[in-house]
Amino acid sequence: MKQKVPVLAFVLICLVFFSISTLANNDTLVISSLGEAPGLDPRMETDVYSFERVNVIMEPLVVFNFNMELEPRLAKSWAFSEDNRTITFSLRDDVIWHDGEPFTAQDVKYTYRWILDPDSEAPNRGLYTDIERMEIEDDYTIHFHLSQSNVFLINNIARMNIVPEHAGERSDFRVNPIGTGPYKFSNWVRDERMELVAFDDYWGGQPIIPNVVFRPIPENSTRLLAFEAGEVDAFRGGIVPQEISRLEENPDFILHRTHDVGYNYMGMNTLVEPLDNLTFRRALAHLINREGIVERIFNGVGYPGVSPVPAALPWFNDDVRRYDYNLDRSRELLEEAGYPDGGDVSLRLFVWEAPDMVRIAEIIQFEASRVGVSIVVNVEEWGAFLSRITASDDYDLYLLGWSGQLDPDRAMYRQFHTEGSFNDVNISNERLDYLLEKGLTVPPDSQDSIDIYREAQEIVLDLCVYAFINYREELALSHSYIDGMQAHPYNANTWINIHQFTKNK
Repeated sequence: MKQKVPVLAFVLICLVFFSISTLANNDTLVISSLGEAPGLDPRMETDVYSFERVNVIMEPLVVFNFNMELEPRLAKSWAFSEDNRTITFSLRDDVIWHDGEPFTAQDVKYTYRWILDPDSEAPNRGLYTDIERMEIEDDYTIHFHLSQSNVFLINNIARMNIVPEHAGERSDFRVNPIGTGPYKFSNWVRDERMELVAFDDYWGGQPIIPNVVFRPIPENSTRLLAFEAGEVDAFRGGIVPQEISRLEENPDFILHRTHDVGYNYMGMNTLVEPLDNLTFRRALAHLINREGIVERIFNGVGYPGVSPVPAALPWFNDDVRRYDYNLDRSRELLEEAGYPDGGDVSLRLFVWEAPDMVRIAEIIQFEASRVGVSIVVNVEEWGAFLSRITASDDYDLYLLGWSGQLDPDRAMYRQFHTEGSFNDVNISNERLDYLLEKGLTVPPDSQDSIDIYREAQEIVLDLCVYAFINYREELALSHSYIDGMQAHPYNANTWINIHQFTKNK
């Protein structure tokens, strides 16, 4: 027994020395993640933590850049047919997999065929079901034939990394993958570290930093302490708003900020009285102090909510109807709606147990009481709450958020089309349905597309079925000795250009 103490001490000293020497080395970039990745197979993963890592190892055909514009990756170019029923991809001919095999159109077909196979376990199959069949013209040209026009399918394609046909059926692929990206998988000690090494034959140029280490640190204060101690070079998300001023004032740190593509809102169930009354709904929308919530709840991180389309996207309409915080206007509308002084109305507001959302619910409850409307706040566990909202109509009001709203179709069709899969406010508007269907048939980079979705936003705001609360803001943090980093509106894409980073510690 006595011999174990010095042995253990020796091991710990070695581990500490290894950690310190690794972190001090400019040849290794250490990134902290808010959570561990369940796996590394893009066909199976659905979470940000997995795709932070996957997007360094593998690549999609096209990718969202930092301006939320599509740019080529494994595809050199792409084109829609005149009827928008076929997408043709011209692929790069200079790409090889990490094991030296050439990348071809067959790998693309294999990836999507696997996802579309009803016997596979692909959780995101529904995003790609408009792909009716794929036709390979040659090794570097492939046609996607669609069952119906869907110009925004390309955005879903931007979120699916290509898997090699010759290795995709390997039983350990999810924990030991190969890709075409700038870094190769090397080693994984779950809940401790994942090690990647530079792929010298990367088509985009040899990575500048030879090694990348992902460290999962779920607790915010622990992650920040590791960062400030120099054990972590960079991370995104999980930055406590109260720390922002201090971090921004430190010349050794760089706080990166950008618009996120998500928002929080209060939904109103139009099947129940008096929420079936448009004027009453508008009265409630004027109770929300959006600026105050951003400042006091989120400490200035984010922006007051306006519409379902994030302000970072070109389809955003800044000229929609606004529901400013105005108690006098709320009282006027309540009287107009036939509910003077609140009319003895009592509504149930459901929220899940996230502290910030509970605080917002309590603020809305207080403001409603000032105009005579009683709101009872019901806090539920996430699973029970989500089931209530998506699988029943047993609610009046609810607080929820959307993330990853990469285009106006994703931000509106499911939520506001009569047949939308997440139309939890139970709204139906013929003109809105027409616009949301029409939007799938016109080029997304056209003025027609912008006009369609800007009008659709106007209708959504006029209907007032969502009271938009706040847009989120994406935050990332790095040491000043790291160059090349920036925050990405779509957080899973933060590290897509990691091969261009430099570290001069």
